[in-house]
Amino acid sequence: MSLPPDLRVLCRRLAATSPDDLPRLCPVLVNHLLRCGPVLSAPHEPKTKDNSSDVTVHVHKLKTQINTLLNGKSNNGRFTAVVLIKAMVDVGGWECLRLSEPWVRGLLSIIQRPGPVAMKELAIVTVTRIYSLLHGYQTLVREIASPTIPSFVNACLQLIKTPASGQPLKLPTTTVETVVNALATIVPLYPTTLRPFSAQIRSALRGYIAPTSSDDTVVPQPLRHASRRLLISLPYTAPKNGSGEEWAKAVDSYIKDCHSTADQVFRAINESWESTVGYIAGNINYDGEPGGGGSAAEELPAWSGLPAGAERLSGLLELLANFFRSPTKSPVAVPLGSLMDLVARVAAIVPPGSGREDRIQLNPSIGREEKDELWSALPDIHVAVLELLLAMVNRLGPSITSLTRDILNHTVRIFKTVAHVPSAREVVYTLAQELLSLIGPTLDKLAVESLTPLIQSCCRDLLESAGYLQDTARPAESQASNGAKKPQSAGNADAFLNPKADNTASPISHSPSHLQTASALLSSFLSHLPQSHLSPDSRGLIDRTAILTADKRAMLASCLHPYKDSNGRYYASVIPFLTRAFPRDQEVEVLRSNLRAAKGGAASTEMMWEPQTGLEEMLKEPEKEEEQTFSGLNWGTTTAAREDGAEEKEESSRIAPFVPRAMEIDTPFVSGAFGKAAAVEETVVAVASEQTPMSPLKRKGEDLDSGKAKKVEAEAVKADEEDGDSDSDEGSIQIDMTMDDDEEDEEDGEENTGGD
Repeated sequence: MSLPPDLRVLCRRLAATSPDDLPRLCPVLVNHLLRCGPVLSAPHEPKTKDNSSDVTVHVHKLKTQINTLLNGKSNNGRFTAVVLIKAMVDVGGWECLRLSEPWVRGLLSIIQRPGPVAMKELAIVTVTRIYSLLHGYQTLVREIASPTIPSFVNACLQLIKTPASGQPLKLPTTTVETVVNALATIVPLYPTTLRPFSAQIRSALRGYIAPTSSDDTVVPQPLRHASRRLLISLPYTAPKNGSGEEWAKAVDSYIKDCHSTADQVFRAINESWESTVGYIAGNINYDGEPGGGGSAAEELPAWSGLPAGAERLSGLLELLANFFRSPTKSPVAVPLGSLMDLVARVAAIVPPGSGREDRIQLNPSIGREEKDELWSALPDIHVAVLELLLAMVNRLGPSITSLTRDILNHTVRIFKTVAHVPSAREVVYTLAQELLSLIGPTLDKLAVESLTPLIQSCCRDLLESAGYLQDTARPAESQASNGAKKPQSAGNADAFLNPKADNTASPISHSPSHLQTASALLSSFLSHLPQSHLSPDSRGLIDRTAILTADKRAMLASCLHPYKDSNGRYYASVIPFLTRAFPRDQEVEVLRSNLRAAKGGAASTEMMWEPQTGLEEMLKEPEKEEEQTFSGLNWGTTTAAREDGAEEKEESSRIAPFVPRAMEIDTPFVSGAFGKAAAVEETVVAVASEQTPMSPLKRKGEDLDSGKAKKVEAEAVKADEEDGDSDSDEGSIQIDMTMDDDEEDEEDGEENTGGD
C-alpha cells in the first residue's frame, strides 16, 4: 500500500506546530486523518514490499505524536490529542482499537483531574465511543473495557452528583447532559459491569427526572429527556432474567408517586374518583401550601407550592410515557390497570364551567388563589396524560384494542378542557388518528357524534392557516332596549379610522407538524369513521375544508367514501374540485377513470358552489343546555337545537348549497347536498339517451329540444315537516332522480300498454 500524502502532511504539521497553536488547526488535521482511513485500518507488518515500510513508520510516528500530546502539560495539546483520538478510532477499526488502552487511561485522567470543561466533555464522548466500538470484540472488552469502566463511571458520577441545597452545579447543564447520555449509552452494552453502580446512578438522577420551580437548579428539557432515558435503562443491570420484574417495579413505584403528588395537587377538589386497583390516599394536610418529596435517596427532591406540584406531576407522567418509548431487555408485564386508573383520575378533573358547576365539588377549606393556580396548571397535566396515552397506543398497538374506547372517552373529555392550547390540540389530533385507525369503523352513532368538537377544531385550524377564517369585526355600538345609551367603553381608535383592517389581517399560523397531524386526522374522519353516523353538517364541513385547503388525501377519501343520508341517497362528490386541483395526478386519474357521470342532475352543472360560503355558521358551536353522559363520564355530546321554519329559511339564504358537478360512483346521488335547496313545486326530469349523458331539468309544459329524449312527469315533491327520520332540513326538498335503464324500460312499457 502506497503512502498517502495526507498522512505525511499530518505528521509534518504535528511536528512543526507548537501545541498551543494546534486547536485552531483541528479541522484541517481531522480532514487529513479521515482521508487516511484505509491506511490506518490495514494491518502493518514490519517486513513488506511496495513501500509499506514507509506507511508503517508514519503510522507509528502519528501514534507516538498523539501519545506525547495526550500526556503533555499543555491543555491545548491534550485537547488536540483528544480530537485526533476520536477521529482515529472512527476510521481505524480494530487496528486502532487494539492499541487504545493507553489512550483510554489518558482520557480518564483528563476526566478525573481539574481542567477545561470543553476538554472534559470531549474526553467523555471519546471514551464512550471507544467503549461502543469495543463491544463487538470480546477479547478487547476483557482487556480494555472491563478494567476501565468502573473508573469511568465513578468519574461521571462525581460530575453529575446533585449539589447540596443552595449550591450550584459543578458543570454546565449541557455538560451534565453529555455525561448522562454517555452513561445511558454504555449501560445496555455492559450491564453486568455497571450493576454495582445502579443505586448510585438512580440517586444522582433524582433531581433531573421531574424538576420543579422550587428547586435550586433550572433543568432544561434535553437534560430531562437524557436523565429519564438513563433511568429507564437501569433495569438492564438486573441479574439473570430479572429485567422485566425490575421494569414493572419501577413503573409501579412511579405510578404511586403520581398518586401521592396528585393527592396534594388536587386537594382543592373533593374527588369522586375511586381507585380500581386499591390505592388509598394518605392523610392530606390542608394547612399551609401543598408539598411533597423528601431528602432520602429513594425519594424525589422536596417541593412546595401548587405550581411546583403540578410540574412534578407532569414530569412523572412524562417519565411513564418514556417507559413505553424505550426498548427493554426482555418481555415485560405492563400494569395497564394501574395506568388507566391513574389516567381516569386525572381526566376526571375539569375546570368548572357552564353546566358543570354541580358536577365539580370544590373543597371550601382551600382558598380561591390555590384553585386558580390549579386551573391554570391543569392543561399541562392533561397534555402529559395525553402523551402517556399516545405512548401506550403506539407501543402496544392492536394489543390495546380493548381499552381504546375508554382512551377515546378520556381524550374527548380532556380535549374540551385544553382545546385553547395549540400544542395540546396537536397531541389530541395524533392520538385521535391512532385510535380511529384501531376502532374507527366500529364506533356507534353516539361515539361519532361526540367527535363533533374535534372535527370542528381540526377544520378550524386548517382553514385558519389557509386564510379562510378571520376575526369577525366587532358590532357597532347600539342603544339599550330601554332607549338609554350604553356606557362608553375603551376601544381601538385605529379600528374606526381603518374599518377594512380586519379584511387584510394575516392568517393564523400553526407549526408544520400541527398542520400535518390535522390533515392526517381530516382524512381519518372520512376513511375510518362510519359515514352514515356523521351528521350532514359535519360531513359538509370536512369536505369544504378538504377542498379549500387542497388536501388531496382528504378529497380522495371523500370520493372513496361517499355520504349517504338516512333515505339511502348519495350526496354530491367532490371529484370536480379534486380534478381541478390535481389535473395530472396519477391517483386522481385512476379514480376518475372508474367514475361515470350521472345521467340526471344537470342542474349541478349550471351553478358552481363556493366552498368558503357559510363556514362561520358550520364552525359555530351549538348552544347546549345540559351535557349528556357517555360511558359513565360527564363529557358532553351535544345536539344542535331545532329552529323554526322561518329561521331555517333565513339561514338557507346565507349558506350556499353544496352542488358541485354531478358525479356518481355506480350509485344515484342527490344534487344540492350539504346545504339547503329551494323548494320546487313541479319538475320534469329529462332522461337522456345513451348519446346524451346529461340533460337539463325542464318545467312542465315546456318542450325539449332533443326529439330523442323521453319525458317522464314527476309528481310534486313537498317537504314533510313531521318526518323525524329524514336528515334533510325543514322547508327543503331533495329530488330523487331515476337513472336506471331498467326503470326507463318499465315506464316505456307502461306507456305503450296505456296507449294500446
